[in-house]
Amino acid sequence: MDSENDIGKQIQMLSRKITRKLNETFLSYKITGVQAFILKYIYENSKNKKIYAKDLRQEFDLRKPTITGILQIMQQNDLIERKTQGKDARLKEITITKKASDIVNKIDLSIREVENKLLENISKEEISYFLSVLKKMSTNL
Repeated sequence: MDSENDIGKQIQMLSRKITRKLNETFLSYKITGVQAFILKYIYENSKNKKIYAKDLRQEFDLRKPTITGILQIMQQNDLIERKTQGKDARLKEITITKKASDIVNKIDLSIREVENKLLENISKEEISYFLSVLKKMSTNL
């Protein structure tokens, strides 16, 4: 298979471009793209349920040490709080701080702007088909 048609390589290159663009976008907030998505998820979902690290691991397909490290940095930067629930010290509810709450709408807007740029000149049908193929690829692995 020639290099231009190497699907894995193309997806990885696109992923790095998206990561770089998001990190540049959120530099002024002193957060990474992943931290922005996590804040947005917590903000949107904590209204209906308590959020724990396991929820974030599942939502973002991250391993336990990875999410633990991200959450530690976010807590140090006063973006989240982790509160022990009951007698199990390992189970900590995650909430966003006032500092994070103040910027979450700007984060959401910035994410939408990057995604709109990413999808320029691509039809809804192409997007739907692409997402369908991505889900199949993910299932294959």
